[in-house]
Amino acid sequence: MKKIIILLNLFFFYFSQGYSEEWKIKNKWKVSCGIVDKESLVVNGKPITKFSKKEFKLENVVFKLDKGDIGSCPTDKKPAYKYNYSGRQEISHRLPEGKTIFETDIITEGAPQYRSTVFQIHDGRNKGAPPSWIGVGMDWKIKYKFPKGECKPEKCKKIKTAYLMPGKKYRFKASIDYQKKTKTLSVFYYLNNEMIAKHIDVPLS
Repeated sequence: MKKIIILLNLFFFYFSQGYSEEWKIKNKWKVSCGIVDKESLVVNGKPITKFSKKEFKLENVVFKLDKGDIGSCPTDKKPAYKYNYSGRQEISHRLPEGKTIFETDIITEGAPQYRSTVFQIHDGRNKGAPPSWIGVGMDWKIKYKFPKGECKPEKCKKIKTAYLMPGKKYRFKASIDYQKKTKTLSVFYYLNNEMIAKHIDVPLS
């Protein structure tokens, strides 16, 4: 049976508000939507079998979906692209205002899918791509998304072709700048300390 497994280990979520040089660590995560099954989400070595809105600290997490596993968000049961459903297992973290660095080791295993999300920043919009999205496709090549027509090509673009090949460990980093007053978001993506993409001054809804 086809499956995809994504392991994220050693999360670092630093943030700095305003022009302060003091960086703090935030580690308050929640399960998004629900739990697919007893194997789909393992947090700090423990399977999560029941959905809860409680926050938790994270050291490592494993996402595992088998072919046919349908996500728990309402839209997951609806057709998407050329498929009848969407597989989904997510955790989320509130994005602080100002500058944030998200950094983790990542390992993928299993069979590739049409689209597998690795990291995204969402502003709650119901249609179109989120302000910044990164994932992998059928060839394990890293893909990027941002709202069409809302970011100029020179500001939102791929810097380098990159892959998340199964069984290999990669260091992934997102350097984020969220400005609440101007409703803009900028994200620089790195893989093994090399910049691979940037989304600058993306407008938020």
